[in-house]
Amino acid sequence: MSNGFDVRGRELRAGELAAWLSEHSLGNRFGLDVLGSTPNHDSEAVALAIVAADGEGRYIEVSTLTPDDEAALSSWLADLGPPKAVHDVKAAMHALAGRGWTLRGVTSDTMLAAHLLHPERRGPALNDLLMRHMRCALPAAAAEPDRSDAGPPEALILRTCAVLDLADVLDEELARIDSSALLGRVALPVQRVLAGMERTGIAVDHASLARGAAAMPPNSVAPDGRIHATFDQTGTVTGAVTSTDPDLRAVTREALVPGPGYAELMSAGYRELESRIIGQLSGGADDQADQAREAGYAATLLGRRRYLPDLNSRDPAARQAAERDALAMVVQGSAADIVNTAMVDIDEALTAMGLSSRLLLQVDQTLVFEVADGERDALTEHVRECLAGSYSFDAPLDVSIGCGLTWAAADSGRLAR
Repeated sequence: MSNGFDVRGRELRAGELAAWLSEHSLGNRFGLDVLGSTPNHDSEAVALAIVAADGEGRYIEVSTLTPDDEAALSSWLADLGPPKAVHDVKAAMHALAGRGWTLRGVTSDTMLAAHLLHPERRGPALNDLLMRHMRCALPAAAAEPDRSDAGPPEALILRTCAVLDLADVLDEELARIDSSALLGRVALPVQRVLAGMERTGIAVDHASLARGAAAMPPNSVAPDGRIHATFDQTGTVTGAVTSTDPDLRAVTREALVPGPGYAELMSAGYRELESRIIGQLSGGADDQADQAREAGYAATLLGRRRYLPDLNSRDPAARQAAERDALAMVVQGSAADIVNTAMVDIDEALTAMGLSSRLLLQVDQTLVFEVADGERDALTEHVRECLAGSYSFDAPLDVSIGCGLTWAAADSGRLAR
């Protein structure tokens, strides 16, 4: 026993991975942890740990993989069948993609699950979650492994074992508040889309920069000539996607353009989405605080919750602030859920249709696409269909779409319609 976790494991021996995975693939969930060279889109996997449900684990140093073991690992990672639990699935996807591997079959991301349970707690580190939900903690080497030196295999195996056990605990807590579907159907698929957006980035018109016609935050343009922002759905209590490094709201939109091989950019979004949400609410906007006070929480149309104990505060200022927060959670959180659901639907439709056009950004409920030659009509049709159908209102949602040679021009075309 170590720190409350039953850990049995060692470093992988050459040629044993396929048999070990087969032996432990009994339908139960695996824990997976991926140590990447960076936390960003340009990461490459350095080491992995896989822990089976019985606590048996293997540490895998990527540079020492034999061809047979690499083939077995790549196949297992991409297989939807073996359920997997991770902490920060987007970072894992980036690190694995850097090696040419795809990650599927993730049924829990403990970071996302914790945000659904306590959205007011930002950026939870693994040890914070373990202390809060399991009353235990990992040693520093396991809790925050050094990217330049993975350390002893036992440390990463221990961390992975903790993630696996924590995922089970958080699953139970999500089930108690009827939020399991939000993790599986919204939050996890959104992370996959955000990872793709981060890797793709958006092209920059360097001539505009050279003329001084546009300004960019320092170090925001990567060597490939594109901006690769970081997108986060856990940075707000509502689940709305935000961008950092850079904040795309601060970027000059006239300087963002389609890259080579693409014809134009497309901007797509809703007209008066929040007004439509308010019209859909039982009792309208005025009754949301009372409903939240009675339930103990405010909830979006898709069931995302925020608990607001100050709704019953004796302090008028605290109570009124909580009442405003309740309405904001219902309206802004519902809008975020609807946009995020549409984003996932669109990404899946693009793949199913075999289109080369791709989703680049989400900023303030607006989606930006890079449109391939000859695909404008097909893309417009499917983007409109997915946006309009992402939630069932009494009447279809009003969608606006515009195209142009810059992000600014695409926005202008959308807003003028």
